[in-house]
Order: sequence, then structure tokens, then C-alpha cells
Amino acid sequence: MGGRFAVLVAAAVSTAVAFAGVLLVRAEQGAGAPEALQATDVQVGTASSSQLGPLEDPPDPSSLPALGLQFHGTWTHYDASERDEVLDRIERSGARWVRLDVGWAMLQPRPGALDEDWAVPLLDEVMDQLRERDLKVLVMFWLTPTWASSEPDEFTAQYTSPDDPADYAAALGRVAQRWGDVVDAYEVWNEPNLEVFYHGTDPETYADLLCATYPVVRREDPDARVVFGGLMYNDDDWLQRAYDAGAGGCFDVMSVHSYQAPADAPPSVVDDGEVWNLRNLDEVRDTMVENGDRLPVWITEFGWSVHGNDSETEPWRRGVDEPTQARYAAEALTLLAMEFPYVNAAFWYKDAINDESTDLHQEGYAMLDEERRPREVWHVFRDLYGVSR
Repeated sequence: MGGRFAVLVAAAVSTAVAFAGVLLVRAEQGAGAPEALQATDVQVGTASSSQLGPLEDPPDPSSLPALGLQFHGTWTHYDASERDEVLDRIERSGARWVRLDVGWAMLQPRPGALDEDWAVPLLDEVMDQLRERDLKVLVMFWLTPTWASSEPDEFTAQYTSPDDPADYAAALGRVAQRWGDVVDAYEVWNEPNLEVFYHGTDPETYADLLCATYPVVRREDPDARVVFGGLMYNDDDWLQRAYDAGAGGCFDVMSVHSYQAPADAPPSVVDDGEVWNLRNLDEVRDTMVENGDRLPVWITEFGWSVHGNDSETEPWRRGVDEPTQARYAAEALTLLAMEFPYVNAAFWYKDAINDESTDLHQEGYAMLDEERRPREVWHVFRDLYGVSR
């Protein structure tokens, strides 16, 4: 492994964005939510390298889960040249996947045809940029257009399951039909167990959406995989309720968002049985096996945010320093390789700092800074995955 890896991880073990032309305001996904953690008896502070233990030998890159990056390529803070720059950095990081979030409300703001004036040309351009690179693509498809929901509030409607799941299935089927040569997998919604992103967090409604979508996507893009919408944390109880509602047989890959909470906790912390612990992955796996599933698991979001803390910082918004972010990333991927072999892919949240955002916690997760320059975690990925210089 490279010298930078040895230096950086020698101490580690084992919001709103408006889319132009579309009434679509959305919170940035990822990084937890206030209702997820109500702990009050934990010390607040910024983790530092001095708190970490000794590192064992780095694993063989082939033993690690495939590395992915959340790529906000459809967001309007990027122009084409900036997207190229970000994708080049992603490709050179050792990542082999990108997770591209695509808004249904953006793509089909009215019933019937897709928006050929703006949304389709934008997505065509992004897909062309992805087509040019040796990267696999996971499309995460979400955000209900107002016409597909009886919810009267336009903002709330986006985060509400459509009245007819067949409308969503048909829309994603059109995505698969048009861009299936680029896309390798399709994730059905984002964090459906989290109220802020899926109002009601109803597993029965989600199972209906998933099972309506599965055959349509498989028909339009038979070689692609359908991915269960990434659950916030390793929420095995919600997953069991989804199985009870009939979700079994309607997906090819299970997906979770394995953030730690408190958000500055290391990935190796002992499992206390809570869903916000990385090691609680085994509870997710046990739930799958108990329901007859031995499908692979992907972590479609994980990460640590770089920023300082004070006495008012809530546990779920805690930050770490940049060297600790890099160490924790290496530790998490090493831990997955050693103890969770059923996890085939892990997607770091996220690509680059959005200089239009004022949310320091959300932006602190980025692998690239506001000038799209690599942060320390990018170098760790390169060394951990054996990317030649």
C-alpha cells in the first residue's frame, strides 16, 4: 500500500435545492436526522487521531467491498465541466460505482411524456459523461410529482408515496428503457423508513411500490438489479415489517445507510443493539435469512462529516477532523471486509462540497472540497484500493 495510507491510517483499526424550471424543493439526503437519536448522556467533542487504536495490516483490495460514491450529477450547482472534473476524481479514487439520484418530479413534472425541454437533455448529458468512464451506475429514483399524489402541499407531496404505485413503476421503466445501457442497478426510493423522506414511513405502502416496480424494471433492463430503498441506519425491525407486507421477491439487493450515531463514533464501536451501529448489520442479515433471502447487501450511504462541535451540537450532527474522517473510512471498509462478507458494495456519501449550501454538516461528508480538490479521504481510498499513481 502507498505511503500516504500508512501515514493517514496507521492509527486506525480494523436544505433546499431548487431545480430550474421545476417546482421542486428538496432536502439533501444522507447524514441522519434529528429524530434518529435522542441520546443526552454522551460527551460532545471533535474526534481526533489520538483517540484511535493501532491498525492491522491493510487488506487485499480484492477482499474489500466495491467502493461507490454518491454523485449529485443532476443538481444544478454543477455545470458540465464541473461534472467531468468530479467524475474524473471519483474514477481515480478507486471507486467503481456512482449512485446518481434522479427526481421523478424533475423528469416527469406532468402526466404523460417526460420533460424533453430540460430534464431529459440534462440527464442525457450526465449519462453521456458516465458512459465515457469505467464506472457502474446505480440510479436512485424518488420524489413524487404533484400530479401523482393527492397530498395538497406540493413540498410534502414529493416525499409521499404516489397514489398509484404503477405510475412510479412506469416512470422508472422509462428510465431503464432509455438509459439502461449506462445504468447497472435501480434503487427504489431513499430512506423509506424516515419520515422526512417518506411520509408515513409505511412498510406496506413501500412494499406495494417496490413490488409494482420490480417486474417493470426487469422487463425493460433484464441485466440490471433492483435495489431495496436504502434504509436509514440498519433498521431490521422496519425491514421485517416490509417482509410481512410482501416485499420478499421484489428486489435483488438489500440496501442500508450505515451511519454511526453519535455521528463522530468510530465504526468499530461495540454493537449495543441499536440500529445506528455499523455492527448491527448482522441483525439486518439475520432478518433477511429468516425470510428466506441470502441476497447481497449494499451500503448505499455511509460516511463521517468534517466540522467542529460545541456544547450545542446534537449527537446526530457531530463532526470529526479531516484525518479522522479518512481513518474512519479505512476502518469501516476494512471492518466490512473482515466481518461482513455479504456486503458487496459501500457508497461513500458524498462527492464534493456544494458551495451553494450553508449546511456545514451535510457538506462536511464530501470527498472533494469546494474547489473539487481531493481531501484526505480521497487519498485513503486510492491507497486502500491499490490505485496506481
